[in-house]
Amino acid sequence: MKQKQIIEAARKLFYKYGFKRVSVDEIAKEAKITKRTLYKYFKSKEEILEYFINEELEKMESMIKDIEAQNLEFLDSIHQALYKLLKYKKEHVFLNRIIEEIDIFNNPILIKDLKIIDKKIQNYILQRLNLAIEKGYAQVENPEVTAFLIYKMYIALIFDWNEDNSKLDETVVANQILNILKYGLVRKDGKNE
Repeated sequence: MKQKQIIEAARKLFYKYGFKRVSVDEIAKEAKITKRTLYKYFKSKEEILEYFINEELEKMESMIKDIEAQNLEFLDSIHQALYKLLKYKKEHVFLNRIIEEIDIFNNPILIKDLKIIDKKIQNYILQRLNLAIEKGYAQVENPEVTAFLIYKMYIALIFDWNEDNSKLDETVVANQILNILKYGLVRKDGKNE
């Protein structure tokens, strides 16, 4: 009961003010408990943040399981998962708050926690890629580099495509990435025109 009060108080304050601007005292006050009681459940504000990061990872893993249950072709499953995960990451208030704070304060704790999410997504791509290589669906010289590049293409789509670029529907651009991955850039006959 008390732990849930702490979590909900911290969630409300982190969403509203961000991680850096909220103190343990404020979380305890919002939860209507003493600071000592808070420390019985969480050793620090950073541990509360870790709880939220793990919660986000569980949601993302659930999204991946839903996509995997569809038994799509390997690139289609990567495409669907990445697009859905990164769109979620972009639109989710809490994750956006963390990204904003990293840009403003360059907080090493937040950077570390965001890297956990990024690494988890890249590991998913790498696992799917290795499986595709094993089954003969893909031929890749360096799966880790390829997984990283695929991830960065989708990051560029979701986060870096902005007003300076022409207005395009994200789905159209995402499908363009999928087509590049599936069919490449070079014509089959190899002729230059």
